[in-house]
Amino acid sequence: MNASKRTHYVIFGLGAAAGSAVGLVLGSILTYWLGKGTVRLVQRVFRRFTGGDQPNFEMLLQ
Repeated sequence: MNASKRTHYVIFGLGAAAGSAVGLVLGSILTYWLGKGTVRLVQRVFRRFTGGDQPNFEMLLQ
């Protein structure tokens, strides 16, 4: 492996690490700014659209 390829891998790794760190910080700030209630609402809506929130069929039979 030559120096040019190694440099590309190092730059890619640094970019991925920096992107992850910035995303984590921005996500934390956004969560703090919006508040818990809004975040829970967004989570419920996301679960509803992705099918992760299955209805309780036993309750539907009553």
